[in-house]
Amino acid sequence: MEKLNVAFHVAVLTVPDFVQVDDFPAWLRHEASAIQDLSRDNSLTIVRLFLASRIKLAIPRKKLDALLQGVTDNFPAIFRMEMVVIEEALDCDEIEMIESEAEEELAEILEMASRVQQLKEAKSRLH
Repeated sequence: MEKLNVAFHVAVLTVPDFVQVDDFPAWLRHEASAIQDLSRDNSLTIVRLFLASRIKLAIPRKKLDALLQGVTDNFPAIFRMEMVVIEEALDCDEIEMIESEAEEELAEILEMASRVQQLKEAKSRLH
C-alpha cells in the first residue's frame, strides 16, 4: 500500500467575545475561508473550535451540526471540526498551548498509523 502524501495540521479557533449569536455563522465561514486560503496542496486541517457556551445554548443543536458540517463540506482543506464548549474566551498563551498539544497528539497518531502499516506490509510479505 502506498504512503499518503498528506500533511495534517490542527487549527484552534476561539470565538471572540464581540461575536454575537447572529454573527457566529458568518464569523465561522470567514475563519474557515482563511484556513482554506492558508492551506497548502496536500494538507488537511483539523479545526478545534472552542465555542462560548452563550452561543452554543442559543443555537439549536441541529442548526449547529449543519453549520459545522457545512464547513467541512465547503472547505476541502478542513478535514474535521471538533467542538469544545467553554465559558470564557481563550487567551493567546492558552491557544498556543492547545495547538502545541494537538500537534503532538497528531504526530503520535500518525506515527502509530505508520507502524501499523509497516506491520501489515511485513505480514503480507510473509504470506
